Amino acid sequence: MPELDTLRAELAEIDKKIMALVGRRNEIAKVIGEEKAKTGAAVVVPPVERIVEQRYIDAGAKHGVTANAAFRIARAVVDESVDVQGRLPHRQNPQKICIVGGNGGMGRWLANFLSAREHIISICDPHPEGSSFPVVSLEEGAKADVIILATPVPVSDSVLEEVLALSGPETIIFDILSVKAPLVPRLREAGRAGRKVCSVHPMFGPSAASAAGRNVIICDCGSKEAVEEAELLFNVSDILKMEVEEHDKAAAYVLGLSHAVNIAFSDALVRSGCTSEEFRAAASTTFRKQTAVSVEVANENAELYYAIQRENPENDAALRGLEEAVGRVRTLPKDEFIAMMHDAARWYR
Repeated sequence: MPELDTLRAELAEIDKKIMALVGRRNEIAKVIGEEKAKTGAAVVVPPVERIVEQRYIDAGAKHGVTANAAFRIARAVVDESVDVQGRLPHRQNPQKICIVGGNGGMGRWLANFLSAREHIISICDPHPEGSSFPVVSLEEGAKADVIILATPVPVSDSVLEEVLALSGPETIIFDILSVKAPLVPRLREAGRAGRKVCSVHPMFGPSAASAAGRNVIICDCGSKEAVEEAELLFNVSDILKMEVEEHDKAAAYVLGLSHAVNIAFSDALVRSGCTSEEFRAAASTTFRKQTAVSVEVANENAELYYAIQRENPENDAALRGLEEAVGRVRTLPKDEFIAMMHDAARWYR
């Protein structure tokens, strides 16, 4: 139908204009970000973001756009601007940084992130093929100002032992492991001996566009200097500090439990006997939202997710809680079921 073709062509032109405007918005955000970088100002400013969100909602109301849609559009463009600013250099004191395991997923992410912030990066990795950064031996890497361990959990303690033996007392050393239990004794011992060690956990994966506005946990192992240095390296992130012994319980719920829910959800769908196309055709709003997250989880690094499930000693308690909750969903009488949902709603507030 000619009229439909004309309207669709107009929609295509509108879409191009929208993307051009988002691109221009990013250019302006970059200029603002460069000014922030000069003064060390925060990339994420929640009160400003709330103003932008309301601005979109108010403008949407004038043009027939629902508040929910306007809010989602606002978050999309704000998040894009945050990532543009988060990729800008925010430090004028370049350091030599060696990333052990620097050719893995998070190792490469860290190398690119820190290189963009004007640090001098080298990596040490048993599989260095295709690395964008100089590859060095562990002995050479130990001469760096900062050594970051991005190694698999099973070998992390032995690598840390070797790094501590090869490096000097002024070297900052930290890991980025998702599970801290294997390292806690050696990290604490090193901290008591005056070594500059801490433990870091970026709460995002290598697909993150930047660290800006994303959570990073920094665990104290007895060295104030190491904690401060790690905080400087991730100073566009939302930093949460805790003692290293506290980490694994928190991770068991915010990582282990949330991953397990999505992995189990996907497994139940796979075993249902129906195809994904059949369920998509009948999908509710909640199903679409849940599967959007579950698809991302299903495509993540399966070996890493196995380690998060099995290496964290706190995971059993979290998963037992999940099993009990599923049992309650299946068996509670109506009044108690309703009370359970109301309890959850109050908890989230």
